[in-house]
Amino acid sequence: NKFSREDPTLRVKVDSETKETILSGMGELHLEVYIERMNREYGVECITGQPNVNYKETINKKEKFDFVHKKQTGGSGQYARVMGFIEPLSLEEQQELGKSNDFDNRCIGTNIPPEYFSSCQ
Repeated sequence: NKFSREDPTLRVKVDSETKETILSGMGELHLEVYIERMNREYGVECITGQPNVNYKETINKKEKFDFVHKKQTGGSGQYARVMGFIEPLSLEEQQELGKSNDFDNRCIGTNIPPEYFSSCQ
């Protein structure tokens, strides 16, 4: 509170969901000065980093998607169709979180060069 009275560009708030105290200022150097002052004047050790974000949405049922991308700007143009589904994890899959994923390539034909597959894996 003392620092925010001294410097109106320094804002302090407590996130009610993550219980983090968040300092906002004019840049990284500005915040580092105040963090160093808290350490020097009050003996407060601060853990710094990006603020955590609580996600408010989740997948609760299986949904299919089918998207067609068409773009003609001269020349041969672009065309792509992406089909698939997204669904919530089962209990077994939740236990496997953090393990590597499997990439099942079901591309047909040779219109997509194989060197592009690695970016999807």
